Amino acid sequence: MLEYVITFFAVFATDLIYVYFVKSIQDNRPLMAAWWSMAVTFTASVAVINYTQDHWALIPALLGAYCGTLFGMWIKRKINLKS
Repeated sequence: MLEYVITFFAVFATDLIYVYFVKSIQDNRPLMAAWWSMAVTFTASVAVINYTQDHWALIPALLGAYCGTLFGMWIKRKINLKS
């Protein structure tokens, strides 16, 4: 059960971080994009390790991807509205 929770949050974090990675590229900030890229790779590899060992972990991975992207976009929208 713990592996499923870890997988969910690893993919959630990956998608959340990926939003910032893409934004850094869009803003032409190579150093910041490189840092975000390392974070994406780390969190994604935690998830991959988990769901290659247990294929049922793909279900929390998919849910984490959905929730992470949705939350990341919500945060970015909120920040953009304040600007």
